[in-house]
Amino acid sequence: MDRKLDEMVIALKDELVSAVSDSVRIKSVQDTPVDGGPFGKGVKEVLEKTVKLAKDLGFEARNADGYVGIVDYGSGETFGVLGHLDVVPEGEGWEVPPYSGLVKDGEIWGRGTQDDKGPMIAALYALKAVKEYVKKPSKRIRLIFGTNEESGWECMKYYVKHEEIPDMSVTPDADFPVIFAEKGIVNYGISAPAHNGGEGISVEVLSAGEAPNMVASSARAVLRGVDAETYEKIEAFSPKNDTKLKLTRSEDKVEILITGSSAHGSTPYKGQSAMAAIVDLLADLRLGDSEIKNFLTAIKSKIGYEFYGESLGISGKDSMSGELTLNAGTLRLQAGVLKLVINIRYPVFFNESMVRSQIEEAFKGFRVETFHHQKPLYISPDSELVKMCREVYKEVTGHDEEPIAIGGGTYARAVPNAVAFGALFPGNVEMAHQPNERVSIEDLLLVSRIYAQLFLRFLQS
Repeated sequence: MDRKLDEMVIALKDELVSAVSDSVRIKSVQDTPVDGGPFGKGVKEVLEKTVKLAKDLGFEARNADGYVGIVDYGSGETFGVLGHLDVVPEGEGWEVPPYSGLVKDGEIWGRGTQDDKGPMIAALYALKAVKEYVKKPSKRIRLIFGTNEESGWECMKYYVKHEEIPDMSVTPDADFPVIFAEKGIVNYGISAPAHNGGEGISVEVLSAGEAPNMVASSARAVLRGVDAETYEKIEAFSPKNDTKLKLTRSEDKVEILITGSSAHGSTPYKGQSAMAAIVDLLADLRLGDSEIKNFLTAIKSKIGYEFYGESLGISGKDSMSGELTLNAGTLRLQAGVLKLVINIRYPVFFNESMVRSQIEEAFKGFRVETFHHQKPLYISPDSELVKMCREVYKEVTGHDEEPIAIGGGTYARAVPNAVAFGALFPGNVEMAHQPNERVSIEDLLLVSRIYAQLFLRFLQS
C-alpha cells in the first residue's frame, strides 16, 4: 500500500463527509420528467450538484443530457467506476428526517448514504487524492454517475449507446471483498380486472409497497359495506409476521393500515412485509368483486409470507450463488385493475423462462407480464480484475476474504469486464432500502482509501 497516498485521502475526511451530507439532502427519487431531467427535478438537481462538485475539485466533468455524470482523469486505457445518485423512496419508520444528511455519533444518516451516494462520492475524493499524487497519468480513471439505477437503468442504456465503454470497471454498490457473481433479476407484473360489483364488501382503496425491489413497509385498504361481524373479524386478525394493524371506522367505511419494516428486495427475509399481512386479511373476507377475491386468494396461497417461492414451485439454489429469493414488492388497485409486482432473484445457473412458465401456471387466468429482466453476471474469480480488487482490499484492510456472489443487481451488468467492489464491509449491517439508512464515517473513509489504492494500481500497471 502506498502510505503517502493513503495519508492524502485521510486528510480529505471532513470534505468527504460534508459532500455526502449535502448530496443526501436532495431527494433524488425518480419523478415526472422536467426540462433537462428525464428522471425528475430531484434527480436533475443531484446530478448537476455532483458535476459541479467534480469541477470544483479540478476535474473534467460533464452532464450527459441529464442521464449520467462523467468525471475523467487522464487519457488512454480506461478504468471505470459506475454508481448511482438516485435513491428509492424513504418508506416508513425513520428516527431522523430521511433527507437530512444528519451527522451524529460518527455516522451520516439519510437515504443514499450507503446506496449509493456515499460510496460514489468516496470514490470521487479518492480520485482527488490520486490527481494530486499522479500528475501525468498514462491511463484514465472515469467515474460514471448514473441516475436511474433504482427504476430501470435507462441511464446506463444511454451511456452504453452514446459513450465510451471502459476497458474494465467496478461499482461500489454491493459488498467487499469483491463480487464475482450476481443472480438474475426479473420483475413480474400479475394483474386482474377489478369492478367491485356483486354483493359483499367493496374494496375502494388497496395499496401496498413503495417499489418492487423493497419489502413493503406499509399497506392500506379502504373497505365499504363492512358489517359488525366482519369488523370484529378484522379486529381479531393476527398477522403471521411482526407487522402492526390499525383500524379507523367512519360511517360504513373501514380503513385498514398495516405497518411493517422494509428491506432490500434481494434479502426479503430481513423485512416484515405489510403486503403479505393485508393480503392474508383481505383474502378471507366476503368481497363483492369475485375477481379481486380470487386474485387475493391466489396471492395468499401461492406467495403469502414466503421468501423463496416454495408454493410457486420455483424454489431452488445452485452452489455458485445460493437460493432463489422472491419479494412481493407492490400491490395497487388503479383504474379498474389490481396489479401485483414481484421481484425475483434467481441463481446464475437457473433459466428465467422456466421460472416464468411456472408463475404463469400458478396464476393461470390472470395476466402475467415480464419486465426489467437482468441476466445473471459471472466473472471468473481468477480474472485479472477480481485478483486486482482482492489484492488491493487485502493490502488496505489486512483481510483476505473469498470473493462472493450476491442477489443484488449492480451496474457491473451494464458493461463488459466489470464487478462490484464494496462498499459494505463484511459483518456490517446493510441499511440500503431500509429506514434509518446510515453509514459510518470511518467506513466511508476506508472505502475512499481502498479506491485510491485501486486507482493507483491501475495507473501504474
